[in-house]
Amino acid sequence: MNTKRFELALERIQPSDWREFEKLASTFLASEFEVYVSTASNSGDGGRDGELYSTDDPTVVAQFSVTEDWKEKINDTVKRLNVTFPNALVLIYMTSREIGALGDSLKKNLRKNHGISLDIRDKNWFCERLNLNQSNQIKAEELAIGFVDPILATYEIIPKVSAELSTPESIAALTYLNLQWQDDIRDKGLTKTAFEAMVRSALVGTDGHNRITKDELCSRIFKIFPKHSTQELSIHIEKAIKKLGKTVVKSHPNNEYSLSHEDTIKFNEFKAEKIIAEGQLKSAIEKIILQITSSSLDKKEIQDVYQCLRNVTEKVLFERSQSFAMAVESGNLSALADNDFKSTIMQEISISKLKKKKDVDWLSILKVGIREILLSDNQSIQQHLRSLADSYTLMAFLQITPDVQKAVEKMFSNGNLWLDTTIILPLISETLLNDEEKVGRFTRMIAAATGAGLRLYVTDGVIEEVERHMNRCLTCSRMPNRDWNGSIPYLLERYIFSGRSLHSFSNWLENFRGPSRPMDDIFDYLLHEFSIHKRSLQDEYPKTSEELRSALLLIWNERYIRRREKYNFDIDEMTITRLINHDIECYAGVLALRNQERSSPFGYSSWWLTLDKQTFDLKRKLQDMMIETPPDSPVMSADFLVNYLAIGPLRRKVSKHEEANLPLLMMIDNATKLTPELVVEAESIRKKFLNLPERMIRRNVRDSLDKAKSYIGPISKAGMESGFDDFADLILTQDSDI
Repeated sequence: MNTKRFELALERIQPSDWREFEKLASTFLASEFEVYVSTASNSGDGGRDGELYSTDDPTVVAQFSVTEDWKEKINDTVKRLNVTFPNALVLIYMTSREIGALGDSLKKNLRKNHGISLDIRDKNWFCERLNLNQSNQIKAEELAIGFVDPILATYEIIPKVSAELSTPESIAALTYLNLQWQDDIRDKGLTKTAFEAMVRSALVGTDGHNRITKDELCSRIFKIFPKHSTQELSIHIEKAIKKLGKTVVKSHPNNEYSLSHEDTIKFNEFKAEKIIAEGQLKSAIEKIILQITSSSLDKKEIQDVYQCLRNVTEKVLFERSQSFAMAVESGNLSALADNDFKSTIMQEISISKLKKKKDVDWLSILKVGIREILLSDNQSIQQHLRSLADSYTLMAFLQITPDVQKAVEKMFSNGNLWLDTTIILPLISETLLNDEEKVGRFTRMIAAATGAGLRLYVTDGVIEEVERHMNRCLTCSRMPNRDWNGSIPYLLERYIFSGRSLHSFSNWLENFRGPSRPMDDIFDYLLHEFSIHKRSLQDEYPKTSEELRSALLLIWNERYIRRREKYNFDIDEMTITRLINHDIECYAGVLALRNQERSSPFGYSSWWLTLDKQTFDLKRKLQDMMIETPPDSPVMSADFLVNYLAIGPLRRKVSKHEEANLPLLMMIDNATKLTPELVVEAESIRKKFLNLPERMIRRNVRDSLDKAKSYIGPISKAGMESGFDDFADLILTQDSDI
């Protein structure tokens, strides 16, 4: 029997099902102890459900329970045993709940105060002993048939996020794409992967007694892709049937087919695994809801918000998968630069069960909520949604063309990426993550990129901007808050949010640079920690046309003027000129390198990677300003890169583990700006917990600031829109001493 199906059965047991659990527990216990005797009865059991056989008072007794409050149950049982069986030495507590290490303190307490040893056998204990013997397997199978199989028969892993994916055929196809993507080796062709999933999905519900003809099998797949040639689809279907015929698809007389028994079992196991993951995902999202609403909602409102956030999340993933596939097909990256999901959120609100509530802004709650979900490193969220996103993306490609492999081969199979300052600063900030925390999103992206063979570079201009930004952070850290003009610089903001002391900020910066040759130090750090090399484009960018460079100069000059007006900063012309030259060097320099490359939008190997979404619109602006036709844009978004690493030609070089942990959304961490008041609050919290270990002080400061940051109030109403543009603006505009 499959473990996940049994695990789900244990999770589905309710208190009213206690008798079924007692039968299961008795079977598992009897298989371990030959002298075990069940004592459970309606007339009373004296505080135990079973015992190891003895002539008089038992010394080892068993208690079976499915109650959620296991601590209270155990304590009550021990108190009763002290009266009914005072000589009991060991209590075996068997439960369908997961307890694990949470029971350690209770074990210690019972030994000390009652002289009784507690042996907890929880959900994991049952799963580990499932296949120990035949009697365990038989009883577990009976439990799964009653508690799991009816759910598996109707459960749909893939939500109905759009009309074209709401048919039974499409839902089954997406489900099997999800399973196939999880199982297949990384170097397998995408077209083969996709159509093997399609064939398996078309055979859902079949077996040796319930078969379908080949024509019916093909017809079910044709319904999913009505725009494609049935002749072309048939070729791919035929290849998939032959490949799967050895183990998965069973061939019968009269040209009929069915799924093998083994594949049906595997499919049910996969569905059971997803149901368990759904429960973990729900818990993780509910924690986010409680955090961003400061626990101001009742249970029903929390469930309504949860359902809205789930719906919005899945629709956003679906929309972004469509955008990525269309970007590859059209060669236009601009669609993936849009991270404002307001229209999707408002549409969900219009059909939701949310009710008007005083002082509650549902739009802001959902905007911050979706951001926190997509930026979360919680494994229950990350891996579930990453898998869903990849399935949507593969289906999006299939909707465009049956030959998915040919479509993705339009993209470069080796590349040189020049990284913008908006990539480097978040990368540096992620070194602030504590050891017990997960690796940051930018760090995971860069590691996957270098592991896949991409070559990463920075120019001297980018290193200069990073060094100047650090200087500004240092100046801010040493200045009284009331005397500082403007927002807290990004790296300092991240440092304070990590819970560290403001007074040690200068020491932290020494990890990246020294006082004598700071720019060289920063480059050495990037090279040794991230394999990012320095390569100037000063000799390349003058090779582009003078008309192009002049147009870029005008566009960026207007942009910095708008920034100066927006933030009311007095930035001198020399500083603006330096910043613009850095950008033009990257944009035009990469274009110059492309002169010898094949000319297709995604065939180029040289790119400029940035978070600054305004750069994605440069080609359109250049078309309005230039007589000559502007070249294809060299700009790549970080969001495009992570999708490229998951789906593109280099996917065979990205391990399954790396791919499962590729970020869902590449944005900066915080939804709000750190205010001077919060800086003071952080120092106040540090003083309050001064006697605790540094690790605990940081945790208290970080948790307090996270709560203040996420709470839907005046300082966080900006939601999604504030983070993306402002980040690119603030880290560059404020560095007026460049």
